[in-house]
Amino acid sequence: MHNRLKVRTTEAQKAAADREKEKKLQLYRNTINDVFERRSRNEYDVLALKSSEGLLRSNPDIVTIWNYRKEILLHLKPSEEIINDELYLTEKCLQVNPKSYSAWYHRNWLLDNVDPSPDWNKELQLCTKYLKIDERNFHCWDYRQIVASKCQEPNENELKFTMEMIESNFSNYSAWHYRSKLFSAAGKDEESTKISELSLVESAAFTDPSDQSAWIYQRWLIGKLEPSKFIYKVSRIKNKIYLILNRKLPNNYKIIGLGETNWEQFDSKIWYKKLDNIDSSKIQIIDEVNQVIDNLSIDNVQQNIFNLNISEQLRLVLNGQLDSLHQLLDMEPESKWALLTYVLLLYTLKPNNYFKNCLKNIKLLKELDSKRKNYYHDLESRYQIEHWIANNNNNNMDSVNLKGYGLTAFYHMHMFLFNKNIDLSDNDLSHTNLNHLKNLIMCEQLSLKNCKLENLDNFPALNNLEVLDLRENKIQEISYKELTKCKSLKKIILDKKQIALDKILECINQSTNIEIL
Repeated sequence: MHNRLKVRTTEAQKAAADREKEKKLQLYRNTINDVFERRSRNEYDVLALKSSEGLLRSNPDIVTIWNYRKEILLHLKPSEEIINDELYLTEKCLQVNPKSYSAWYHRNWLLDNVDPSPDWNKELQLCTKYLKIDERNFHCWDYRQIVASKCQEPNENELKFTMEMIESNFSNYSAWHYRSKLFSAAGKDEESTKISELSLVESAAFTDPSDQSAWIYQRWLIGKLEPSKFIYKVSRIKNKIYLILNRKLPNNYKIIGLGETNWEQFDSKIWYKKLDNIDSSKIQIIDEVNQVIDNLSIDNVQQNIFNLNISEQLRLVLNGQLDSLHQLLDMEPESKWALLTYVLLLYTLKPNNYFKNCLKNIKLLKELDSKRKNYYHDLESRYQIEHWIANNNNNNMDSVNLKGYGLTAFYHMHMFLFNKNIDLSDNDLSHTNLNHLKNLIMCEQLSLKNCKLENLDNFPALNNLEVLDLRENKIQEISYKELTKCKSLKKIILDKKQIALDKILECINQSTNIEIL
């Protein structure tokens, strides 16, 4: 307490405390050695179970001891009494450490593998008990998710429980997260659900703008709003038809049209098939009840590929939240969570001048939240690329010019599959995986000039690439060997500052023409 002299420990008291500590340590060593010796002798009996109880009650996180107990229980084929004793032990261990991974896992394992008639409803009550003690115990939340599934607890009841936990403490990451899992598992994607959840989370977020838990849930809800269109482009390359998607197809969707041969995947967003007897010029995506979700004709490109198709009611709700965020930022301009959500919502709704405002506010976020600046750089890169695609989606255009856009990451490279001349120069791609360029299968000329590249690791096999501009980078000579995968490469453009020509020639096909500028 304040204003009270600290009682000094005498040498004798310190020595006594040290002796007591050493005594406990020796007892711990003796006990754990005894348990390990029993295990080495393959002792799988009740005495072996008893030998380790004290250890676990003092330290519930000795995984090896729990594993030994599992081995014993599997050998014993235990009685109901032994099973109940083991459940009692795990509960005692959880009283010592309510966030013990090992104790929660062992309890789940016991009920799943040993107990012939587990009482999952009782386990649900246990979870409620521990979450009343600590509503943010994510170990218990994870266990509750398993238990609720086992006892087939109605989703409505679990949603009600998460609501009770959130109302007692808005800053409950685990409750918000479990709520999102419940909606995803139930397939609840109705607009009425989105509207009610958006209203709920707005109240929570505005109660304490500095707490990020509700903002994260709100961003999850916004992220669930996906563009209505799946198909971006359909084009021919030689004797094949390529279908370029905006996003991955759900497992219950399928592609039909253009003859009887099956569609094959190049990757999750690129599908192709050989040309055969074409029964129509239109490709369709259908769901499990054969309802047409999207369609497009050959040699066409979809307009407004990143735009939402939502009801007027939901749009009104989202615009209302955008206005509320604007007002909050007027009062608290340095609220980074509010500002990030504002940017995401602005980009989702795309009102007038949205793109300019998004970039302006991302710049501000980099200043306010420098620890996450790389995330904001990548978010800006995604927006820049999507904006370019939305405004340059002419089906007959061969060139892509993303020079000097400040890109730090690649997004939607599969949408450039048909382009022959691609300029990515004057960007910061130093930490980007070059394997993302693998979908540029028709590219003949590629510029990576002044992209702060230090190596060419994972550079893909671009079989049509003829000219590659690598000027103004500091690339290690040894990594040029990656370019041998590009079988049609005829010219590499470098500058004088980069070069140890003899070493580079050792790494690549010496018939390739290296041009120095």
